[in-house]
Amino acid sequence: MRFWLTLSLSLFIFAGCTTQAPEPYTPSTYNVSTSMKKAPNQKNTSTYPGSEKPLAKTTTPSSSSKITEAQSSSAPVTIDNTITSTTIAMATPTPSTTVEQPKQPISSEEATSSQETDTSVATLEPVRAASMPKPLNDDSTIIKIAVLVPQKTIKKYAITSVNSVIAYLLYKNYYFDLNVFNTGDEREDSIAKALSDIKAGGYHYIIAPVTADGAQIIANNVQDTFVFIPTLNRSNVRSAGSNIIFGGIDYDQQIALLATKANDRVGTFEDGSSLSYQLNGLIKKNSNHVFYEKRVENSKMNYKQLFKGNSSLNNATLYLNTPLVTSSLIASQLRANGINPYMLLSTQINYNPLLLSLTQYEDRDQMYIANSIQKAPPSLEEINALFGHDIVYDWVNYSTSVGADYLCQQFFDGKISRTFKENISGNQVTYNTSLYQPGRNEFIRAN
Repeated sequence: MRFWLTLSLSLFIFAGCTTQAPEPYTPSTYNVSTSMKKAPNQKNTSTYPGSEKPLAKTTTPSSSSKITEAQSSSAPVTIDNTITSTTIAMATPTPSTTVEQPKQPISSEEATSSQETDTSVATLEPVRAASMPKPLNDDSTIIKIAVLVPQKTIKKYAITSVNSVIAYLLYKNYYFDLNVFNTGDEREDSIAKALSDIKAGGYHYIIAPVTADGAQIIANNVQDTFVFIPTLNRSNVRSAGSNIIFGGIDYDQQIALLATKANDRVGTFEDGSSLSYQLNGLIKKNSNHVFYEKRVENSKMNYKQLFKGNSSLNNATLYLNTPLVTSSLIASQLRANGINPYMLLSTQINYNPLLLSLTQYEDRDQMYIANSIQKAPPSLEEINALFGHDIVYDWVNYSTSVGADYLCQQFFDGKISRTFKENISGNQVTYNTSLYQPGRNEFIRAN
């Protein structure tokens, strides 16, 4: 009997030890927060107009074996980035603060005891936090600014332009009401509807990052409200009233300044865009010695075939009227194929810190870039950085900040000093353009 009992217990223990352990839990990768379906015809806003094509949207299949039937049959999902036409910011200044603690009465016995136990401790003075400046306006004089954005046209700047305005108003500590009106496109009826809503809302000023087509429609429909257009130069629009102010870069001024570094043998690279076509025309205006023109429509072309044995480019001034990546490849491949140009020149389009990492120092040793962005207050740069963009290298965001600064001065009837020193002449922001050389780790001013 004892034998059979022992054998039974042994078999029971052996069976328990060999039981298969449950598989570890594998969480599903299905993201509930992105399950909202995309709006019809909506485009992604992650790329700048004229840059690379947006990456294809993909969804990660669920790794869980227990995913529900509803999840497994769901269509691919994307995040909706559409800006709705609504009040996105209404802010009032924060009162000044202090870290000083309220003083508590101390009895004479406690004071005597404290002095006896430690006579070497210095008296601690309360530390006050820096108080914010007193606001110049209040609820009765709130600044009302409308931002008109055709998101499908200007893409990422639909968001960054709005954030640039908010950053400036927060920096100045103003009472403000900011409303965004997303027209989607630049059709006349879309813009006219937004302008009607802006007028009905009683907004004092309009900031509109638009193209030349949108700017002309605005100019034809708005005569009694100040409008600032940060994306265009005055020369890009046929006709506009005195109420329309333009903040776009003056490429004519930049090319004229770059031409002072050129010799009498000039070549150009362009990508087929309207901007590069415009820049080529300005180069020919400033030089009668353009002997070489080459279109580079993408960064995947055969540069070896283009440059190998092309000795005519030696000792020539070459303008890079191409996007950042293409310009970097051209500069690198010239040196890789034994070509030594006299000078490499570029406008604002390549004033970007990525140029320093996309090229080697020897590739850009004889390169000059025109830049119209001036130094902004560090606090304003930091606030913009909190929104995920900058006004240090991005001229559209910088121009938008200049426009907000100018409009606020108009609101206060010139009683405040402007943060930015650019003058407004002939309905156009006049920029102080300088030449910079891309050094080893930074852009170095050359004039």
